[in-house]
Amino acid sequence: MPSLLSSRSAVADSDRLTFAGLLGGIVMLGLALQVFVLVQTPSRTSELKQLIALIPIVVGVLTYVRHRPATPDWEIGAVAVWGVLAQWIASAVWFIVGPAFTGGPSLSAALLSGASQFRAAELLRFLGTVAVFAGFYTVAASRRDRLVGGMIALLAVPVVIVVIYTII
Repeated sequence: MPSLLSSRSAVADSDRLTFAGLLGGIVMLGLALQVFVLVQTPSRTSELKQLIALIPIVVGVLTYVRHRPATPDWEIGAVAVWGVLAQWIASAVWFIVGPAFTGGPSLSAALLSGASQFRAAELLRFLGTVAVFAGFYTVAASRRDRLVGGMIALLAVPVVIVVIYTII
């Protein structure tokens, strides 16, 4: 039997528990890396931040392949590239409009809490991003027979990420 990560059919044919375990393991790895990045100095973790940004995309692509196993390779590549672009768009928009929604950070609150509010917000944003990618990529794969519905689901990813960031 092929390993779970070496074949698309293995991802599509695996039972729900195995697939959920795979996704859960990837998300837990991402959370562990995110916690490590939050407690380390920024100069030592720049490469890890790039790796952490790929984890929601990997989860999204795996869910896309799970629900659309006969997808051509170019489409999987396009979906992955769109994930990178969607995160970049969401980050750029959040950089511009984020301060208007969150207001100025209170230095006294950060000092009193030991920056735990900021760390909790970063972890929740990571989990929210993973949930957005998994959910919307699943919808896009399920709506493959309706091209417009699938495209709208994919195009909504950066918008919903910004909304999640605003809520958190």
